[in-house]
Amino acid sequence: MAIAVHPGPDLQDTPPDDQAPPPVRRRRRRRAQGVGDRSPVALSWGLVLPSIVIVAVVSIFPIIYAVNLSLHDTSYMQVGEFNDFAHFLRIFTTPEGLGQIGRSFLYVVGSLLIAVPLSLGLANLLNQPVFGRRIFRVLILLPWVISQTVAALLWKWLVNPDYGPLGLGSLPFGRVDFLADPGLAMILLIVVNVWISYPLATILCLAALQTIPEELREAAEVDGAGPFRRFMQVTLPLMKPTLFVVAIQLTLLYFNMVTLVYTLTGGGPLDGTNLLSLAAFKQSFEFFNLGLGAAYSVVLFAFNILFGAAYIRLLRSERNV
Repeated sequence: MAIAVHPGPDLQDTPPDDQAPPPVRRRRRRRAQGVGDRSPVALSWGLVLPSIVIVAVVSIFPIIYAVNLSLHDTSYMQVGEFNDFAHFLRIFTTPEGLGQIGRSFLYVVGSLLIAVPLSLGLANLLNQPVFGRRIFRVLILLPWVISQTVAALLWKWLVNPDYGPLGLGSLPFGRVDFLADPGLAMILLIVVNVWISYPLATILCLAALQTIPEELREAAEVDGAGPFRRFMQVTLPLMKPTLFVVAIQLTLLYFNMVTLVYTLTGGGPLDGTNLLSLAAFKQSFEFFNLGLGAAYSVVLFAFNILFGAAYIRLLRSERNV
């Protein structure tokens, strides 16, 4: 017995596009483009829109508000008259502001020059098949889990000239007070900063090292390359993208660091460690000069953008070579 099968309503008398009425053609085009009541595009926008609103509220609006605040005189939370760029001129034209910029660059560059090579060297050591490698990895991560406040207080005790183990108080030429000399205080600040930040860079470098095929090192060894040459010609070129990412992360971290500087040195002695980030904090929350504090924050934001863009440009140029 034959069974007649009738097409559904969507298949009956369906004219081609060139013969269909304009509303039908528009509906078909919208469906083909994924637009309509059941469109995945609408669903995507519905999922992304709340995130865009949150980012705008917690990121974009504070930046705009800070820029507007930096261009006005303020009295506590009251925004006064427009003062052009007086706050920025104070930062870039006075000895105090220029000194803060110079010390900030010294602090960031000095920390990077120590932290990045140290992290790369430790990552290479931890990548070797040695006994107790997991224990060493845990020990290296310990400074990372300590808060900046605790780390600053710990090192203040370590370098105390009277009873600290590293205070060198019993030397024949007398005691050394790291927190009483501006140069020594900056050196101590850089050392402590590296101590609490190198674990993150080490983990990133170690992860990148483990992605390098062992066959490349073995081929270089067969060609007669020693350990140093294998590192310079095989490992380091493949590590450059990760090193650029590490440098970006550490640069942003160092420029914006306040807690460690405030707790360890407080900007002293004689303003020897008074950085841009600390000045932004003090002007805003100690002296309640919100306009000048916002100007310091805008300057820090601009430096972060410039350094980030420079790193990204260098990374792209390395990839294009």
